[in-house]
Amino acid sequence: MNGAQVLVRMLQEHKVECIFGVPGDTSIKLYEALFDASSAISHIMARDERSASFMADAYARLSHRPGICECPSGAGALYSVPGVAEANASSIPVILITSDIPLSGEGKKTITELDTQSLFESITKWSSVIKQVEKIPETIRRAFRIATTGRPGAVHLAFPQEVLDGKFTSGAKEIYADPECSVYPAYRCRGSRNVLQKLVDNLLEAKRPVIVAGGGANHSQAGKEIISLSECLQAPVVTTISGQGIMPDDHPLALGVIGDNGFHPHANRAVEESDALLYIGCKMGSVSTIKWTLPSFKAGRKILQIDLDPELLSNNFKNTLSVAGDARLVLEDLVALLKNREKLTPPPTWVQDLNRARAEFWEHSETAFHSAATPLKPHRIISALNKRLPLTSIVIADAGTPTPYITRYLKLGGKGSRFIIPRAYGGLGYAIPAMVGAHLARPEARLVGLFGDGSLGMSAGELETLVRLKTPAVLIHFNNGSFGWIKALQALHANGKFFSVDFTAGQPSRVAEGFGMKAFRVNTAAELDDTLDAAFSSDGPVFLDVVTESEVKELPPVHSWHQAALKSGTSI
Repeated sequence: MNGAQVLVRMLQEHKVECIFGVPGDTSIKLYEALFDASSAISHIMARDERSASFMADAYARLSHRPGICECPSGAGALYSVPGVAEANASSIPVILITSDIPLSGEGKKTITELDTQSLFESITKWSSVIKQVEKIPETIRRAFRIATTGRPGAVHLAFPQEVLDGKFTSGAKEIYADPECSVYPAYRCRGSRNVLQKLVDNLLEAKRPVIVAGGGANHSQAGKEIISLSECLQAPVVTTISGQGIMPDDHPLALGVIGDNGFHPHANRAVEESDALLYIGCKMGSVSTIKWTLPSFKAGRKILQIDLDPELLSNNFKNTLSVAGDARLVLEDLVALLKNREKLTPPPTWVQDLNRARAEFWEHSETAFHSAATPLKPHRIISALNKRLPLTSIVIADAGTPTPYITRYLKLGGKGSRFIIPRAYGGLGYAIPAMVGAHLARPEARLVGLFGDGSLGMSAGELETLVRLKTPAVLIHFNNGSFGWIKALQALHANGKFFSVDFTAGQPSRVAEGFGMKAFRVNTAAELDDTLDAAFSSDGPVFLDVVTESEVKELPPVHSWHQAALKSGTSI
């Protein structure tokens, strides 16, 4: 076997079913090996390398297996950076394989020569160049082990041409995988019994406990355990944006999203009024804590934290108690210990008060949900979407215009439903390519992608990929002819001096049609309802170009923006 064949065999040993990528001069041998193994591994051709890495990221989030992507040397590696960085910072195991120039060409100004090891070192858990064919098996095992263990993350491996072309002589004895590392989190760990007993004591002593579920809870697949803990304690559950969907939104103890972007007022209130906060898989970053002002300091309030990564424990708040361990395993043990203690009290009046506030919030939202105003309000779009989402849905959004409306108004019904959005760096262009990875990971789920026109401009080429693969996705484009998020910030903080944020709205539905996709232009509420019905009844990709209201007409539900508007007297 040559090196490329060994690489593919090692991917097969790790149960890899698909790899996302873009062909290039340096990947000829790799593609030949993939062609020969095509009955076992599907290669998904993206239209650019950033999209391939986003596909791998979405696939990993939903399959709970490492996402694999590949690209050629030079510009291919450079274009892969955004997706790899996002995956790593979001604790998603993505393994990037770059084919590279020959080792003999190093330092000779060979075209596409690039120090990819250094390029990726700051945005991965591990970046390495494989310089010997015989090292391929052990290096692939190490890559999967590093990507899936501890805090999962991204890994980069560069394969020079001599290594892909070279003869492998070690034999079949080296071709094996570590099965534990074919999924993640691998080698899960649980907290010590003594620490868990202390955690139980702290929770039982609390009169107003609140559970805060972050993205780590979703990665750990700890939804069932969080529901059990919540019901055992009769403690409300709030989530970060990345933790959204951990419980069905109609559960009486699921209060919604906390923090700054798209917050639920009653959820923020629960955090502020609590006497014990249990953070599960949550980094306690700037958005979920409104720059570390939520909760405010209150003497006696207990901060309890469970996280797989010890480096994050007590990182941003002074914890009362920290537990290092996998969320699902720790919560399994915690619930078992709680059930052995004396019977807990019924739901307190406080939870009932929070639910009354929750009901008032949704009642107050009905006016916007039924608005027939044009351009359409984003609230109206999310409300119409909620009415059509089946129980098992995957909703993926880009950062920017749709975010605060989705996090505030989207309702997921459980049954494996998820909401995904790139929250680490907030890069645009994620949602459309992510549909591909999502469908391969969860073919039984209904896919919905939401994105603004800024995002569309960065990923429109992948509309062709969706058509080519017959990916059944409902794509909703928020068309307001601007980088709306930035325009709203200029309205708030630059006295409305709008600069380089507006562009031609155009007719993106015609672009989608040009790629062979069914597409609709939507201007009114009636058209929205009709086209959504058509989209959800279709078995292929459907593009809805929805003309929407600008963020400068009505301020989006972002807590810090509303505070700034009140302070400055801004009218939007």
